Amino acid sequence: MPSMAVALDTRTRILDATIDLLASGGDSAVRLALVAEALDISEPSIYHHFKNRSELITEAYSEWYWRCLKLEVPVDNIMMLVDTKEDYLRAVLKSMSWSYKPDRIDTRSIRISVLGAAQTNPELREKINAVNEKFLTSIADALITAQQKGWVRADLDPMATAYWLHGQINGRVVAEMNPGVVDLEKWDAVSYEVVRHLLA
Repeated sequence: MPSMAVALDTRTRILDATIDLLASGGDSAVRLALVAEALDISEPSIYHHFKNRSELITEAYSEWYWRCLKLEVPVDNIMMLVDTKEDYLRAVLKSMSWSYKPDRIDTRSIRISVLGAAQTNPELREKINAVNEKFLTSIADALITAQQKGWVRADLDPMATAYWLHGQINGRVVAEMNPGVVDLEKWDAVSYEVVRHLLA
């Protein structure tokens, strides 16, 4: 019997291969035979980790989405480095700036694709809601800390603000889809100004 580490590694490899297929052609591109072939495993091996194709696609979308959300520096680590209101605002704007980087356009687009798929897939919607809640709770907790220190308006609902900020960052995709119509540097400047005002 394979060890737990080998089983987890195989599961991760199956998810990676499925994510590659999703990236190249969406749900319809995912065929278990293609996943097995890419990994040089038997198709029944996939069923050891996932009960069916639908579960595999749901798990792959969820993992793909989570990977796109992960920050280089977790929010709670950032908050340990923040000593003043100015530091907090600078950290929030730096995080936004990192999210807006041109090399992250694919990441933002993936998140939008997964959110779109979740609209018609209740199992995926449940998983994405759990991922969002986990990720955005860390942002809301940082906001609560900032409110307790008097750095941010106390009337802002922390979770609503975290979800709004997440939606605002994802919304950049709309401007990126139509290059030339919106100057992205100006879009960023408007976003920073709104956040400065909101958190003041």
